[in-house]
Amino acid sequence: MIEQDVRYQIDRSLEANGWILDAHDTRQNVFFENAVKSRLPQMNLKKLGQKKPDYTLFDGVQQIAVIEAKKSNIVNLDDALNQASDYAECMDVDIMFACNGLSLKSRHLKKSEPLFFNGVELNELPSPDLLRKYHVDKTNEVFTVSKEVIKSRDELSNLFSELNDDFRAAGIRAGIERFSEFANILFLKLLSEKGEDDIWESLMRLPEKDILDYLNRVIIPRLSANYGGEVISPITTDSTPVIKKIVQKLNPLNLTDIDEDIKGSAFEYFMEKTTTASNDLGEYFTPLHIVRFMVRLLSPKFGETVYDPFCGTGGFLTESFKHISQQQRLSMSASDKLHNKTVFGSELTTTARIAKMNMILFGDGHSGVSQRDSLLTDTTGEYNNVLSNIPFSLKNISKDILNRSEGHRSKDADEACVLKCFNSLKVGGAMAIVVPEGVLVNKTHRKMLRFILSNSCVRMLVRLPRGCFAPYTDAKTGIIYLTDKGVGQTDWFYRVTVNNDGFDSKRNPIKGINDLDNVLFFHTPSDGPVENLPEGLEIGIVQVKNVQSDRSFSLHEDWKVGAHMDYVNLEDVAFLKNGTSITEATTTEGNIPVIAGGRGTVPYTHGKPNYPGNVFTVSKSGAYSGYVWWHHDPIWASDSIVVQSKDESKYLTRYLYMCLKSMQTPLYRRQQGTGQPHIYIEHIRDFPIPVISIDEQKAKIKPIEDIDAKLRAVKEELSGRESDVNEFIKSCYK
Repeated sequence: MIEQDVRYQIDRSLEANGWILDAHDTRQNVFFENAVKSRLPQMNLKKLGQKKPDYTLFDGVQQIAVIEAKKSNIVNLDDALNQASDYAECMDVDIMFACNGLSLKSRHLKKSEPLFFNGVELNELPSPDLLRKYHVDKTNEVFTVSKEVIKSRDELSNLFSELNDDFRAAGIRAGIERFSEFANILFLKLLSEKGEDDIWESLMRLPEKDILDYLNRVIIPRLSANYGGEVISPITTDSTPVIKKIVQKLNPLNLTDIDEDIKGSAFEYFMEKTTTASNDLGEYFTPLHIVRFMVRLLSPKFGETVYDPFCGTGGFLTESFKHISQQQRLSMSASDKLHNKTVFGSELTTTARIAKMNMILFGDGHSGVSQRDSLLTDTTGEYNNVLSNIPFSLKNISKDILNRSEGHRSKDADEACVLKCFNSLKVGGAMAIVVPEGVLVNKTHRKMLRFILSNSCVRMLVRLPRGCFAPYTDAKTGIIYLTDKGVGQTDWFYRVTVNNDGFDSKRNPIKGINDLDNVLFFHTPSDGPVENLPEGLEIGIVQVKNVQSDRSFSLHEDWKVGAHMDYVNLEDVAFLKNGTSITEATTTEGNIPVIAGGRGTVPYTHGKPNYPGNVFTVSKSGAYSGYVWWHHDPIWASDSIVVQSKDESKYLTRYLYMCLKSMQTPLYRRQQGTGQPHIYIEHIRDFPIPVISIDEQKAKIKPIEDIDAKLRAVKEELSGRESDVNEFIKSCYK
């Protein structure tokens, strides 16, 4: 997007939040560039000089914030914030924003930190009332939820845990079934706090024996009529005592605040804190920070449709609904379109009702949620955007479902779910979905990946940190983000490894910019890779070669090199050979170390070598596949790649080893596979070796070899001394 496009988006977002941009309106509180100068005191005008902020926001006659707009290819908004800070100081303003159309960053001048709203970093332009709170209180943190409400919300998860014995006694199984029973009544409580119904008062008055009949015969039909289909699940006779207890426990809690824009945040909060559902459907809760990241990554627009075929509790649906509703002020017809013709979701289990509750509480955008098996439902080419967390490793999937995928037969359930998402897109559509990391890296999924790469523009494959979905699963996960389905093919894409997702190892939030924020700075679709990528982010640019050919198709990630040197590929100057596999049972007696897949460890020894020494190995499999290890003495190379110079008069093997060893961490990142990661010869063939003379190599390596020789001599002497002492000590015992 050019800057004009970015400004258009900012304008619509400001209007949607209640700001007045019309110069003919006496209530105007947003002024552009030089237009603001007629409203500023003389002292500020003098400081400002010829400078002109893109936007200045006012509270009455007082300027309170500035916004700096940048083109979408400006990936680092820190410079834009610094520019906005310069304006802010001249205008005596403490609050500033920078926006490139896809990301918005904020800063409080005096605090030198971002703005936070209810504990979460602000990532959307605030309303005039909310911005006034930051200005009046001279703070970068605003809480509109009272301490009483926060305390009540925290008590929700505790209350759910307290009732587990009652659930168990009623025969309600753990997981999603218990959660659903609790969510039913919580939903009714939240409806009452929104002032929409008298149901709660009736539940409080009714004796236990009448609750079942009231809910099943009166409330469920009423909700179905009001919200288009089943919302809460039917209540069983055995669960009636538990229901009455939930009502009594929830009644004194205050879960919503008048100041809150969206009452559904209490329901969302409960799901995030409490959902631990895990069953044979591979279903679990998608953390909200991942949901928000993916929605911002895809950035669905007003007028486009959004679909989640495995919507679970509806996190992607509610976040998409919020994201789109912020884009412009809604007329009656636009409101109808947003509520009824924009957000759609399917879910196989009764969790679909929870997604519907969630959408109702967030603004009545529920009508597109249905309980059905998405894999058996034809939605080919229906939606502009797909956002989803696919169910992992579904069992007992039929051949009929595997054969349903248009254009490519699914190999397994994971592929069937990925292709369900992909094929649901309209021509030109985009998707961002969570998948098991194996789908991104395992060779078994090569054909499916080639199909997607040849029929869309894959922009990014993101590896998420292990534990990101704790406590639901410890499986490694990733995100596929693509655009232009059916109208383009992929020539290159980013492969990103996220180490800092904003949470520490105990899943406590960390303030400040994290890897997910940095990804949003550069993810904008473009013809070529962004030149100035954020520092500290582990990112590779993968070239897609021969995507139309099954035989010669390959993914090639360039190594990052300096422009001041010439380089030669490793395979041009060294022999690269796979070791010869051996097991402990087939070894003979001896002290030759067997080099396998570990990190500097020898699992057992053998009676003869297959390499005489002066070589190095690269481990091929396991958690440390890619480990680079030097060997002076003879070895038996087993589960490893052996590397040796073709000509020691031109390239020393030890020099080649030092080059690879210096890039140990990037080599680990090229592992393929999750359960048993691998590194293959193809990963190191093109490793770049800096071209220097043999004399330079010797000069650099000699000090290392001299010290190494001394170290080996000391170790040999130490071993001899230990042996002498051991012999003496052994003689002291029978």
